[in-house]
Amino acid sequence: MESQEMEQRLNKKEFDQWTKFKSIKNSQINKQEQELIASLHSKYYFHTFYLPCSCTPRQWNQWIKDINTLYDDGYRND
Repeated sequence: MESQEMEQRLNKKEFDQWTKFKSIKNSQINKQEQELIASLHSKYYFHTFYLPCSCTPRQWNQWIKDINTLYDDGYRND
């Protein structure tokens, strides 16, 4: 599964959404941002969509870090 993950790249819309998310300088993430994070992570890391408890920022931080890794590879042209 590792190699499959590495071949995946964000599409242009997702890339733009993540660019906007990264530009927000706030330590709290709102419901819309949580849904963006959870949907991208479940899509690219092959798990069922769910929203982790906001009481566990470690999970959110890891997901953000994972998506940033995808983001750093740019986006695919579909």
